[in-house]
Amino acid sequence: MISSLKAYDKKYEQGYGVVYPDGHIIRFYERILKYKLNKTSGNMLDFGCGNGTHCAYFKSKGFKPFGIDIVSSIKDNWKKLSLGGGDAYNRAKF
Repeated sequence: MISSLKAYDKKYEQGYGVVYPDGHIIRFYERILKYKLNKTSGNMLDFGCGNGTHCAYFKSKGFKPFGIDIVSSIKDNWKKLSLGGGDAYNRAKF
């Protein structure tokens, strides 16, 4: 796991990660959360949140996002995206 962690740290330092929300995330919100469950706000937990792109999408829809990832730079990414509201946690100690 240590070598994977170092690899992801390096990738994220170089700008790795999605820039726009994936289509399946948008469809999940539109079709399931919004129309089937009538959920347009509340807390949202994103495991493996990476650079926070999907959390930023859910924040724009009225949710309070929380993200968790092993990559140490995620807090900086969240500040760049101005996610505020929720929080980002990194590197769970095993």
